[in-house]
Amino acid sequence: MIEIFYQMWDVNIAIAMFAGILGGLMHGFTGWGGAMIMMPIVTLVYGPIQSLGMILIGGMIVSIKLLPWAIKRVIWRAYWPLFLSIVISIPLGTYFLFHLETEIVIKLIAVIIIGSAILQLSGWRYRGSRGILPASLAGVSCGVINGFSGLGGAPLVLYVLSDSKSPDTQRATIIIAVALISFFVFIAVNLGGGMTTESYYTGFAIAIPQLIAAWIGSNLFKLLPGIVFQRVSLVMLILLGLLVLLF
Repeated sequence: MIEIFYQMWDVNIAIAMFAGILGGLMHGFTGWGGAMIMMPIVTLVYGPIQSLGMILIGGMIVSIKLLPWAIKRVIWRAYWPLFLSIVISIPLGTYFLFHLETEIVIKLIAVIIIGSAILQLSGWRYRGSRGILPASLAGVSCGVINGFSGLGGAPLVLYVLSDSKSPDTQRATIIIAVALISFFVFIAVNLGGGMTTESYYTGFAIAIPQLIAAWIGSNLFKLLPGIVFQRVSLVMLILLGLLVLLF
C-alpha cells in the first residue's frame, strides 16, 4: 500500500491533499463547507468527475462515524420527503456532470460556489411554509446540485435551519441528508465510470489529512470565534470562484 502511494506521489496529489487539509479545517471548525473549498481546487488538477468521487471518500468516512448519533435524533415523519427527493434527484445532477464539457462544468461549479457563499454571508433564512412540497423542492435542488458538483449544501442547510426544531434535531437532519448525498452521489459517479483504481487511492490519500484537519478544526472551534473564520472563508471562496470564472 505504501509503495502504491509512493508511486502515485506528484504535484497534483500534493495539491489535492492540501485541499483536503483546508476542507477538513473548514468542516471541523464551522461544521460545514468542506466540499466548497475542496471541489474547486481538486477539480483544477483532476477534473470534475474524478474529483467529486475522490472527495466523497472522506465524506463517507465522517458520515459513518456520525450516523449512529443522528439516527436517534432525526424526526423521520417530518423529513422523509426531503431525504427521498434528494436520493431520487441525484442521478439527474450526475447526468449533467458526465455529459457537459469539462470547462463548462468548472465554470458552473464556480458560479455555485459564489452564489452559495453570498447567500450564507447575507444571513438570509427561508421563512415559507413547511410540508411535503417545500421539503421536496428543497430536496430536489439539493440533490441535483450535489449530483452535479457536490456543492448543494446551501438549500439543505437553509431549509433545515429555518424549522423550529431543536438544534440537535436540525444537526441530525443535516447529518442524515449529507450521508445520503455522500453515498448515493458516490454510487452514481462509480456507475457512470468516473472512478479508476488510482482515483480510489488518491481519494484515501486526500481523506487522511482531511480527517486529521477536521479533528484539529473541531478543537480550534473551542478557542476561536467560529463566525469570524466562517466569514473570512466565505469571502475567500467568492474570490476563488471569481478567479476560476475569469481564468
